[in-house]
Amino acid sequence: MVCLLDSMTELESEMRKLIFCLLLLLIAGCSSDPVNMDEVLYERGGQYITNDNFHSFFYFNQKVYNGPAYSLHRNGEKKEAGEVKNGFQTGVWNAWDDKGNKWFSGSYEHGREHGKWVGYYANGEKKYEGNYDTGLQDGKWTYYNKKGVKNMEEIYYSCTKECADSHYKHTCPREGKVKESIKF
Repeated sequence: MVCLLDSMTELESEMRKLIFCLLLLLIAGCSSDPVNMDEVLYERGGQYITNDNFHSFFYFNQKVYNGPAYSLHRNGEKKEAGEVKNGFQTGVWNAWDDKGNKWFSGSYEHGREHGKWVGYYANGEKKYEGNYDTGLQDGKWTYYNKKGVKNMEEIYYSCTKECADSHYKHTCPREGKVKESIKF
């Protein structure tokens, strides 16, 4: 009975050490301070890797970046900012022109545009709004003139079940293309 209790205590001790190591790896592997993507990261195949483990052969690049990131225009103004997860742009990203005016705000999923996107003119008025689905424009997009007045709506084709049954599973030749356009 005493041997069983000793082995249980040793097992608990080893489990605590393992959990501590995993937590330490998790904390060390995720950055909390935003990094300048142009200076610290390399983009390979749409995935951002750190220069700590940079190799010219993409296969050997095992260390992908996780954490907040940004990039700058040549004049030093912030160009875009958001989160990188497993090396891919993820979540909401915001972008600004070289004068600091908001340019767009949109979501990424696994490095591709996905979800709601809104673009802006330099004067702050909305330029467009719509949704992306895995990198392709999807559904209704609304476009505005520089005064913020709606001047066009476009409906983008989305592949339906009937459409998907008529062609190869992953490639729809019509998906992401304008289905209908209405000017005001």
